Amino acid sequence: MPPIKSTLEKYDLDFLLRIARAWEVEISQRDVKSARIDLASRMAHKEHFQNLLGGLDEPVKVAWQTLVGRGGRQTWSEFSRLNGEIRAFGAAARERENPDLNPISISESLWYSGLIGRAFFGGKGEPVEHAFIPDELMAFCEKPIVPQEKSSVRPAVNQSPRHIMRADTALLDQLTDLLAANRMQRELPETIFRAWGKPQRFMQSLLLAANLINADRQPNVDTLKEFFSTDRDRILHQLFQAWLSTREINDLRMLPGLICEGNWQNDPLVPRKLIIEILNQLEPGTWWSISSLLSLIKEVNPDFQRPAGDYDSWFIRDTETGTFLSGFASWERVEGALLYYLLTGPLHWLSVVNLARGSSDGRFTAFQLVPQTCGMLHSEPPVVNIKENKHLKIKDVRLFVIPVGAPRMLRYQVVRLGELVLASPGETRCLLTVASLEKAAEQGLQLQQLLQLIEKEQPGGIPDGLKRLAERWTRNGVEAGFERVTLLRFKDQSACTEFLKAAGARLKLEVLNPQTLLIATSQQEGVRRLLAESGILADDEADV
Repeated sequence: MPPIKSTLEKYDLDFLLRIARAWEVEISQRDVKSARIDLASRMAHKEHFQNLLGGLDEPVKVAWQTLVGRGGRQTWSEFSRLNGEIRAFGAAARERENPDLNPISISESLWYSGLIGRAFFGGKGEPVEHAFIPDELMAFCEKPIVPQEKSSVRPAVNQSPRHIMRADTALLDQLTDLLAANRMQRELPETIFRAWGKPQRFMQSLLLAANLINADRQPNVDTLKEFFSTDRDRILHQLFQAWLSTREINDLRMLPGLICEGNWQNDPLVPRKLIIEILNQLEPGTWWSISSLLSLIKEVNPDFQRPAGDYDSWFIRDTETGTFLSGFASWERVEGALLYYLLTGPLHWLSVVNLARGSSDGRFTAFQLVPQTCGMLHSEPPVVNIKENKHLKIKDVRLFVIPVGAPRMLRYQVVRLGELVLASPGETRCLLTVASLEKAAEQGLQLQQLLQLIEKEQPGGIPDGLKRLAERWTRNGVEAGFERVTLLRFKDQSACTEFLKAAGARLKLEVLNPQTLLIATSQQEGVRRLLAESGILADDEADV
């Protein structure tokens, strides 16, 4: 910390005299330089310091001891939030108000006694203003011995919750589906991501952070091969490390219910580091209270993502009300919501924590570290060997049902060849269509290749109908198609014959039977005009 001498450098003569009055010492009034030298000399005497400290009001002593316990330094935003502000006075205003004799806050009491100073200290980011205790005064203090608790997070009241959401590794399967869709330049509908319970922005950003795709969202061939050949545990660990260390994923800007506007910057690594440090202190297997974790952080490190304690320069809006969330009063809606999201979102999706709640669809109230995977919090790989041995099912020849835990390479090729039509947390459904097979063929992928891969992974699992479909598709391509047509049905055969003569070469009409014609959508207006010209009134609302 700065010494007394440099702390007093910023003060005018009036301020120095007020500090001297608090210390009950006489100092030179000849000029400000002499006054600073005298005051610094007298403040460096332990006896004077102890006399001053002994005369402080009890709340002021408590605030002082708290600052001592923090190593003699605390961000000004937090210090003033706890102890009140200091009014900005010049010499004339001080003469009028006498704030040293009539302080309005604990902060002013400490300030005008010279026990604290204010200065900007650098760190990893921009310099941040702090309250500090000058070096000599700090040396006079015995730092209070505070018992080091393992953690202040409380266990949940209910250690046998009924509604539990177990962590799993479905994220790996869902990312594989997304990789295949990206490869085919196919946009998955938002309904798919809602079924998975994960934002598309998070999943695409995680693929980018893990170097599985490039900036154009196309898979990187080399890393994709490694992704498919590496066992599930190691891939899970790699994805966790990618999330932990990347700024590509900005969790704050992904919070549901909030819109972040403007060009301000936040560091997404800081909140992750904070919550992981706390989780590393907890016992796996115990259910822990989410609310107590949030309360702990709000109490001991509320400004964790706001290095200057600035709660007004970030433009964050509530999507429901349109209200801008500024000031420390919005901590729960921003900081609290972010911590809740990290715990119930990425840390759950990456298989680190189980979650529990009081009802089947309520807010999560407790979490539990998964013993087999929580070692990832301190860079240890998962200890469970998860095998990809689930079999896909083929229904009605064209529909593939791919469960979580099926081989990733097989899943990837199925999703490339088919259209992803339905998803759930436990499975993906893909349908072979003409459009999907033609798109795959453009990239050199044939249905016969997929059948060979299926036979390799699960021998005897291909229905005969699918084999026939693959053979005919390879040989003939599209052999049939559905068309939307309108039936024009006449009451008797003679009217139909007369109309066909009138149509002549003007309209190429297809005869279904002597009284019925097939009308293409593009022909309907011309047919209506010709019917009217022929004196035939047709019922537009007839239903067959």
